[in-house]
Amino acid sequence: MEIITPLNNKVNMFATNQELYAKLTDKEIIDIKLCKIDEYAQDLLHLTEKANGELSMASSSKYNSIKEILVELNQLNSE
Repeated sequence: MEIITPLNNKVNMFATNQELYAKLTDKEIIDIKLCKIDEYAQDLLHLTEKANGELSMASSSKYNSIKEILVELNQLNSE
């Protein structure tokens, strides 16, 4: 059983940008890049946690804004 589900079967998860552009359509690249943005946003959010595990209001607000934009972009991309 696979622990991580690949986003695309044409390339492996460690493919370089050059490999992505050589093997994938623009839409497939957009899907992968949107997932990367989501991952990086989550990482940044966790880096802003206070010592007690709470998030600052500014961090939460920015993260929520990024998530809303990502949802919108994913919807537009799936049409």
